[in-house]
Amino acid sequence: MRKFAGAMDGSATGVDSIKQHTPRFDGWNLVPLAGVPIIGLAFVGRFNAIADTWQDSARILADVLRTDSGKVSRAADHYVAAAQASTVGKK
Repeated sequence: MRKFAGAMDGSATGVDSIKQHTPRFDGWNLVPLAGVPIIGLAFVGRFNAIADTWQDSARILADVLRTDSGKVSRAADHYVAAAQASTVGKK
């Protein structure tokens, strides 16, 4: 269970990393589109909307993974404590 909790936490870190590197078209990187008609700018708006949605979803997923990994880790602690308590009376 602890390995699974660690994998969940590692996944949250990975999702955070991907979220931080989500590409967006802003300011300086619009220069290559300098001669592109207005229709190209509509593409930029859609692309940024998708990037924003991904970033929001990734934030939620990372938060859930971190929260649940903590719960799984605490559950493992409870199982260990219960196992130790059940062996105390058997000695």
